Amino acid sequence: MRSEGRPDNSPLADGWDANAGAWIEWTRRGLDSYSTHKLAFLPLIPPPGRLTVDVGAGEGRVSRELRARGHRVLAIDRSPTMIRSAAKHPEEPVPAVVADAVNLPLPEAVADCAVAFMCLHDIDDVVPAIAEIGRILTVGGKLVMAIVHPLNSAGDFHQDQGPNPPYVIPDSYTEARHYTNTRQRDGLSMTYHGIHRPLQTYTDALADAGLVIERLREYSSDDAENKWYRIPLFLHIVASRR
Repeated sequence: MRSEGRPDNSPLADGWDANAGAWIEWTRRGLDSYSTHKLAFLPLIPPPGRLTVDVGAGEGRVSRELRARGHRVLAIDRSPTMIRSAAKHPEEPVPAVVADAVNLPLPEAVADCAVAFMCLHDIDDVVPAIAEIGRILTVGGKLVMAIVHPLNSAGDFHQDQGPNPPYVIPDSYTEARHYTNTRQRDGLSMTYHGIHRPLQTYTDALADAGLVIERLREYSSDDAENKWYRIPLFLHIVASRR
């Protein structure tokens, strides 16, 4: 993952909100990996229960999938543009509210499932965000999360090294650092804002929030000819509230 840094110290959420319109068009035109990534992620989510909270829901794509599967869903995101798009989807609107992940507008132990799909690495204060998720979950409730795999965010394949390039981690894997990654496709440009963190940051935060990891899966390309067959793209974790 090409790391460029940020020109200022503004919150990551501001970068995502500034690019919200581009992201909505990008994902609804299917220009990212969601159409295949979800095939590995969605089966990890438990059957419908009392309430499923979609943290960092963006424009609502996971919330729509869950509602179609019978979940009572509340979509939460800090970006007003994203949440408005989720709540006013022309075909499948979802219940949605603007809120920060570190201050979820819900009482304790109200949800039996929380989903955090590809958002925790885009949140500055990830430790209190995970603590908040733990707070709203019932005992036995599940958090199902997906993040950019820390190996992915730590480095990149060396350019111009043929069909089997070496994978290079130029900076410390163990130190957190911001990155931006801009992609162009089909005439659109989308900039991703995130933070590389070592895996231990997430596992410690889960443990401190009273969440026990039940399953950990690494998601890579299934094409043996693709360089991302060698390095995991994403990390999936299922954790249960004690």
